[in-house]
Amino acid sequence: MTLQTLTNYGPPAKLPMRTATGKPGAKRLLHIGVHNSANRNAGDTLLFPVVRKAFDTLLGPCDWELRQAWEAFSVQDALRINREFDGIVIGGGGLLLRDQAGSDVARSGWQWNSSVPAVQAIKIPVVVFAIGYNRFRGQDDFDPVFTEHIRALALKAAFFGLRNTGSINALKHYLLSEQFDVLRRQYCPTNVLWQLYPEYREIAMLHDAKEERILAFNAAFDRSSLRFGPDVDSVLGNVASAIRAAQDRGWKIVVAAHKTMDRGFEPYLDSAGVHYDTADLTDAGPEEVMAFYARVDFAFGMRGHAQMIPFGLRRPILSIISHDKMRFLLDDIERQDWGVEVDSPELVERLEGALVAIEKDRLAVHADIALAQQKVWAETEANFRMIELALAANHSNPRKMVCPN
Repeated sequence: MTLQTLTNYGPPAKLPMRTATGKPGAKRLLHIGVHNSANRNAGDTLLFPVVRKAFDTLLGPCDWELRQAWEAFSVQDALRINREFDGIVIGGGGLLLRDQAGSDVARSGWQWNSSVPAVQAIKIPVVVFAIGYNRFRGQDDFDPVFTEHIRALALKAAFFGLRNTGSINALKHYLLSEQFDVLRRQYCPTNVLWQLYPEYREIAMLHDAKEERILAFNAAFDRSSLRFGPDVDSVLGNVASAIRAAQDRGWKIVVAAHKTMDRGFEPYLDSAGVHYDTADLTDAGPEEVMAFYARVDFAFGMRGHAQMIPFGLRRPILSIISHDKMRFLLDDIERQDWGVEVDSPELVERLEGALVAIEKDRLAVHADIALAQQKVWAETEANFRMIELALAANHSNPRKMVCPN
């Protein structure tokens, strides 16, 4: 029988589309992304404010205007932005995807709804920040306009940061060889929540002192045929068996739904006799998402942000790999053993092994996570020195001030 407590956090507070520090000389930046939980995905709801937090922390407070990536961006928009801003920040997010619900990819081939002439009209520094190549295994390639558009963007970019080396290598197939050098690895900023949000670092440390056994499990049910193949019941039944084995070891199971559709896994847990609580994070705000993950002891998940958010808060993880992007991060941080293919016959054994390690020596596990996570932060700091130089070169040009709402 299922013991289930549904926590539904409700819609997050709507963010202002303009913010200003009021400080003379603050950089004026346009942030193009998926704002105000437009796609109702908990990971992205957190991600885009964290992008701005990283800039404000490492470059000093900035004046921001937010613009939806899915909103049409024209030559006229580019001309206005040239007059009013010091730079454009595009990202983060898995924006290199051809079929995201809500987006119109006809003009660019990916989620930034801009024409090639509009990109060419931009005269201020463009910072592409921590975007990801999110094509699924077996998914159709991008339309031809993608190649033309991404080459135009590479010519304009003062910094072109992709969230993992796998994305860099994939994007090279669409660029000219002489454009390869513009690409940089910039991890998703959710990987550095530990440094950016000391208040949630403190919550995590206080939770660790309790030495509890709370396992957060996240399934991903978008594009399930591409994720799980034709034998979906067998694949997901095996995942449920692994969670049942964790329960039998004394771990409390909490289903973390980043989108309500992720609760489609619950019948498999029911069949396996798993007792679980459910936290539906679909409409949670950024603070609630961080507070949730700060209070778990292990994260077992399929979505990219069900991997990166807990890692960013130095939570132990085991990623269920049904999309190459999950492997890309683990390759970069040299922790390939923190992932297991969704259809692996060793999945039950791998999860048990990870839990046994925590049970035997929690401090050693956390020390290993801290080592990997600190390297991500050091690389992020180095990248911001490059971004700072690019923006500083343009910041001295006088333009009309952007006023907050």
